[in-house]
Amino acid sequence: MKLKIAYSTFFATLFFTVTLSAQYNQTNGDGAEITSYRPFEVATDYANFSKCIMPSAGAQKACFTDKLQELFNENLKMPKDSISQNFNGKVYFNFFTDDKGELESTEIFSRPETKFIGEKIDVVLKKLPPLKVVQLKDTAVSTGYVLYAKFTPEEPIRLKVVDIKVSKENLKENEKEENDVPFVIVDDVPVFPGCEDMAISSRRSCFQNKLGKHIAKHFRYPEEAQELGIEGRVNIMFLIDKDGFVKNIKTRGPHPLFELEGRRIFTKLPRMTPGKVKGKPVRVPFSIPLTFRLN
Repeated sequence: MKLKIAYSTFFATLFFTVTLSAQYNQTNGDGAEITSYRPFEVATDYANFSKCIMPSAGAQKACFTDKLQELFNENLKMPKDSISQNFNGKVYFNFFTDDKGELESTEIFSRPETKFIGEKIDVVLKKLPPLKVVQLKDTAVSTGYVLYAKFTPEEPIRLKVVDIKVSKENLKENEKEENDVPFVIVDDVPVFPGCEDMAISSRRSCFQNKLGKHIAKHFRYPEEAQELGIEGRVNIMFLIDKDGFVKNIKTRGPHPLFELEGRRIFTKLPRMTPGKVKGKPVRVPFSIPLTFRLN
């Protein structure tokens, strides 16, 4: 696998272009394993079915998935001849609930040959009951869910939640940190492990070099994205907090497969020495676009 990597300094922006396909060996046909990314471990606060509010996080996760599968299996039946040479029965889709727990929007990542199943998914999601919303700092927040579905004629639908996005837009004023300092202007940049012995003047370039190597090492072009022949660019936002931990990883891209890959890569970043201004630790935000391109 070869990667072309170019750097610019603003927010340590990096551009990665895949020029050869890579293997991604964590997919299978029933949705049991799509990615090593574990959304329920990262997003512990999310809107859930009222009957699924339980003390155990694991029980809440299992209950949410079970209730959602029940909704789909009760309201969607696949025709016998629906799985064709052009449709393998696998679909990605997402839905968002508002701060009242009611369905706000849906998006089906279907192709022309799978448009029929996209329409059926949309009809089922409109039957979703209001969910019990999560309260963060006494403020209700909205939740987005990205799901993988495996449809097989005359068999139960299999669902897997592959990403959860809890919106904190209405908490911005409460959570705003005056000392968030961009990488390009912070006095002392965060120190990536292995850059500690570098001269202070060299640590910025060392950080960029180490981050680039980390992405190149962990990058995998999703196998299913290769099969579908899809490409695209994902914007990944995150910050290194005052304790050196990578936090608030957010992604925005054209397909969940690419967003998941970006999230997986950046959750593997190590703890770092935090950035500093006048000797005091500060949070340093980053924005990095990853371009997935088949050649």
